[in-house]
Amino acid sequence: MKITFIIADTWETEARLRYENEHVPYKKRTVTINLTDEQLKQIQCRKIGKESNEDKFEEIIDCFIENEKSD
Repeated sequence: MKITFIIADTWETEARLRYENEHVPYKKRTVTINLTDEQLKQIQCRKIGKESNEDKFEEIIDCFIENEKSD
């Protein structure tokens, strides 16, 4: 399994709109990272019930990156 990030250069779009009254689309790049077995285990959605003979699982509803502060 992989996790994919779409990273946008929003600064150029904002600056061009602010200073030149021109809208340009965000420049974007994609980064894909293969997850290790341990990482997959940590984010595995758990079975939470059953309905009409169908298993129901948790759902991932949000994901974000946190920068760790270095001392």
